[in-house]
Amino acid sequence: MCVLFVTLILLLFGCKDGPVTNNYYSSTDSLSDPGIKPKVIFTNPANGAVGPFNSDDVYGSLSTPQIVIQFNKLMDDYNIGGGSGSIRLTTDKSSYPLYLLSLNNTPGLSNVLIFSLGYKYLANTKYTVTVDTTLFDMHGYRLSAPYIFSYLPEPQFRVYSCAPSSYNYPDGIYPGSFSPIILNLNSKIDSTFFSKIQISPSIAGHWALNGAYYYSSDSTTAYFTSTDTLQFDTKYSVTVQAGAKDVNGLAIKAPFLSSFMTQPFEVSSSGWSSTTGPGGFMVMSDIYFSFNAAVDTSSVRSSISISPGLSFNLSFVYGNGGSTEIDVMPNTQQMQRNTTYKITINNTVRSSKGTFLKNPYSISVTTGS
Repeated sequence: MCVLFVTLILLLFGCKDGPVTNNYYSSTDSLSDPGIKPKVIFTNPANGAVGPFNSDDVYGSLSTPQIVIQFNKLMDDYNIGGGSGSIRLTTDKSSYPLYLLSLNNTPGLSNVLIFSLGYKYLANTKYTVTVDTTLFDMHGYRLSAPYIFSYLPEPQFRVYSCAPSSYNYPDGIYPGSFSPIILNLNSKIDSTFFSKIQISPSIAGHWALNGAYYYSSDSTTAYFTSTDTLQFDTKYSVTVQAGAKDVNGLAIKAPFLSSFMTQPFEVSSSGWSSTTGPGGFMVMSDIYFSFNAAVDTSSVRSSISISPGLSFNLSFVYGNGGSTEIDVMPNTQQMQRNTTYKITINNTVRSSKGTFLKNPYSISVTTGS
């Protein structure tokens, strides 16, 4: 285990200056040796580091970053979080709370402290971590002097992420319940930024700094609310042009591109109910098909086939916006015992907006013996 971890550290940080000291999986006596005074031996980010940091970094990055501080001793981890504890995170304009994650060697004692920030780094801002001398180790020894390191995680104005995306929705999103497009940035913007955003194909709607069900108090998030449903089985692209500026005049260096797919018009579920037929065996009296959008009811009957052949009636279940479920009621008096019937809806059935079913859909049922 130790060999694997050291190998990982060398891959992440290089080995120009020799191996990185770490005790993540160590239980050496030095961690609790009363003859050793405490000191910081490793931090991530390192002093003077310039981001953006690798999103695959084991310590976390981007809009949910983490800070790692490692000591040569087991430290008392009481009173080190928040914004005014023994370890503090500051910029030239503000101070930020730190939230300690548990990685204890011994309850209440740790030589590796991992902090979750719970917020995102801002552009062109230097962050400073101060470990002051009120922090002490398991023997009550304190650092001989404060340990201070600074880093610049986001030197440029950029877009952190866009949602929805194909990464988060590999199977596509449902067009009828489309939620806002959300752009997450690393600096404050105003409404002039919206002219630099393009959506293709175009969607009716508007951009705002606050969504209908979302609120961003620091104006680092933009929301696009659609006033119409999207097209089925369509790739949408969201582009932020190079040169788009934040409120301080910082410009995005390179275009940002994100995309997502919408689902095709399809049958989302199906099933049936059974009863005892006139011949004294089990028959299927009601076979239902639920769609992921309202159907054009005039296109349904001609799209249905039953093999072996049966006559059937249709009924439609209506909800908001139209009928999303059709019920096929075969003539149970025509059903034969111990027979499998295949009911198929072919791709001539269409949604109420004119989109055809992408692929035929079938279901098979077998009567009783």
